[in-house]
Amino acid sequence: MKQIMMQKILILNTLLIFLTVIPAAGNSPEDDSKAARITGIVLDEASGTFMEFANIAVYSQADSSLVSGGITNEKGYFEIAGIDYGEYYLEANFIGFGKAKVEDIAITREEPVLDVGRIELRPSSVELEGVEVVADKAQVEFKLDKKVVNVSQVISAVGGTAVDVLENTPSVQVDIEGNVSVRGSSNFTVLIDGRPSVLSGSDALRQIPASALENIEIITNPSAKYEPDGMAGIINLVTKKNSMNGLSGIVNASVGTGDKYRGDFTLNYRTEKFNFLLGADWRDETNYGNMSSSRETFSNDTTTFLLMDGSRNFNRGGNNLKAGIEWFASDKTTFGLSGETGKSKNRGFGNGETRRYTEPESENIFSVTEENSERTSNFYSFNFNFQHNFNNEGHKIEGMAFYSGEESDDLEEESEILANSQYQKTDQFIERVSALETEEETEFRLKVDYTNPFSETGRLEAGLLSRIDAEVEGLDFKVFDEETGNWIVNEDYSNVTDFRRDIHAVYTTYSNAFGDFQYMGGLRGELTLREIKNTNAASTELNRFDLFPTVHTSYKLNENNELMASYSRRINRPSGRDLDPNPNYYNRYTIRIGNPNLEPEYTNSYELGAMRRFGEGRSYVSLDAFHRVTNNKIEGYQTLEDDIFYLRSDNFSRDYSTGLEFTGNINFTEWLLVNASVSMYNYRLTGDLLGESIDRESTNWSGRMNTTLKFAENSRMQFNGFFRGPSVSAQGESKAMFFSNISYRHEFFDKKLSATLSVRDPLGTAKFERESYGEDFNSWFQWKREPRVVMLTLSYRINNFKSDGRGDNGGGGMDMGGGEF
Repeated sequence: MKQIMMQKILILNTLLIFLTVIPAAGNSPEDDSKAARITGIVLDEASGTFMEFANIAVYSQADSSLVSGGITNEKGYFEIAGIDYGEYYLEANFIGFGKAKVEDIAITREEPVLDVGRIELRPSSVELEGVEVVADKAQVEFKLDKKVVNVSQVISAVGGTAVDVLENTPSVQVDIEGNVSVRGSSNFTVLIDGRPSVLSGSDALRQIPASALENIEIITNPSAKYEPDGMAGIINLVTKKNSMNGLSGIVNASVGTGDKYRGDFTLNYRTEKFNFLLGADWRDETNYGNMSSSRETFSNDTTTFLLMDGSRNFNRGGNNLKAGIEWFASDKTTFGLSGETGKSKNRGFGNGETRRYTEPESENIFSVTEENSERTSNFYSFNFNFQHNFNNEGHKIEGMAFYSGEESDDLEEESEILANSQYQKTDQFIERVSALETEEETEFRLKVDYTNPFSETGRLEAGLLSRIDAEVEGLDFKVFDEETGNWIVNEDYSNVTDFRRDIHAVYTTYSNAFGDFQYMGGLRGELTLREIKNTNAASTELNRFDLFPTVHTSYKLNENNELMASYSRRINRPSGRDLDPNPNYYNRYTIRIGNPNLEPEYTNSYELGAMRRFGEGRSYVSLDAFHRVTNNKIEGYQTLEDDIFYLRSDNFSRDYSTGLEFTGNINFTEWLLVNASVSMYNYRLTGDLLGESIDRESTNWSGRMNTTLKFAENSRMQFNGFFRGPSVSAQGESKAMFFSNISYRHEFFDKKLSATLSVRDPLGTAKFERESYGEDFNSWFQWKREPRVVMLTLSYRINNFKSDGRGDNGGGGMDMGGGEF
């Protein structure tokens, strides 16, 4: 089996090399130099970031007639080709910015190619009744393959984390516990500057302070260049980096009601040859909440009721230190080395009141529960990368070696104490248990990417990746013996699991254009080798080879209207926890059991979008249609056995999501900006569970709105709200939810110091509620977080820290890259 798989990899590698070498050999630099053209790069003078979609116009020096024009790509790069020999001047402009002019451009037979270099545009400003208002970036920008959230424009997230930024982002939903989903799916991949995170999913997003981020990229249909993990796509966090020589930095500090504290800093020292980075963050935040639940189970003629009410609180603390160095070895070659280490300490604590009784009455028991948990994690990562640019613009090779590790201990203790009907505790324990889960995890990645723009519009990309994941989990479960006063190990729930997964991949993409029609096709092949060993169960293995095709197209109707369509195949690989076959004891009413025979989920994702830009501000409206089909759907379910709920999962269904997403970013006036989106989709689940059909369907919808009022250049207020409708699952449904925020920011001392005051959930409406039901049970659960949380954040810029905006890493309009690989 392994020999056959390796043969497939060898064939794909041979094909990849063939496709890479042939176009490169047929398009030499001498051929390209015969075309007369003007090139350059446009940047935002204030921030130093590259400006996409800036307009470039070339005029005749003789009569000022318009000769040709174009727009910049993600890297701010433009190329105006097909120009006759002669003398010209050039104008670059973007709505909300002043116009820049380049004089005395001469195109001759001896010098047919002219690079005008860097063109910087200055934000324009207007006076409104004595108030100066300066143009801003749009809160959400649309690129060909992704949505980009400019974090600086989401002032409600100041003092928070990446999760707070995403609360008001199109395509993304966030529940009140901070769990993130993309178009209804919580299965997505988190990257930080294009590199994998030590943590995963929502856990990674909760750890990153918003103040450290330049922007967030939402990539719902990634190309074959990306790893296909995550059915819903990729969330790439692009951190701030300095663009100026010398020392600069930024310091942030936050304090909030209900014991919430956070601080971080980033320092840069840049020279012509080196760039040094040092950063750290610290947090100690407590989130209070209350939970209620009820459960009914049916057995013969008896119904058993279980009612619970109490507090459910979380404390997230920890610190993180990162450092890095970039060496600009030449104007074409850069090397980078970075490292990160940190510690997180998350605690859960709460008390509850429980009543268990039956009808007809045979028991009526009152008790008090005390729950405490503490998860401590030490993590680290190292990253080495290089990039070499060849003579032609965009022709480059990049490499990355990444290693990370994490060691964690998760201790949970739960006591259930007998009480009277007034919930006054006695000295008798109904149950007292302790579970210590240990985990050691390492990950190694080696990656090489090659890009060859073999013509003005054509480009070939290819790459290789090897990824090795290893994880050892141990569970030590103990029960307290009241008679002896000792903790006794329960061997039924104690075990050690050894998990290893190797993935070896090869990919290639090809892109080109016919007039205003751009297209990109890609194919990725992956060989997966998985082995699971457990002290209490038989070993299992999985060896499989998968292909992941992708297609992206766009058609520009005119300067303001564009159509886009894409397709990709994605995968969701079950985690070690999902595969662990041993029982995981939650409490005496609930036990979870993993499934070592779970297979990956596969998703076919289709998207069609249209966008129109208009107005004198940065205004646009967009409409996206999407259709997503997941096969081998992994679905959790509950069974009732001997009055205990067992939580399991299996591949037994298929689901479909089909819907529309409408987004608008409209500057009604120079001082009023509204960004809003509405998403509606039909969700359908099909399959059989325990011999019964679970075919279910619901129409899900969500909406969000951000309104920003600009009182002055240094003063603004923002209101935002979010609503999510109900949705079904295999054995129940989640209820609708709504919450809102209000924030105010003021800047001092020439914008070096800023203060932001925000109130989260001022109406007190945020809650999470779900229902589950089966043939022999009904259950209901609700959690409400603390409302009206007030946060104050101060930020100070050292030497006017400016970001270089290197969120994109490509040179063409169809570049599906993002972050720094």
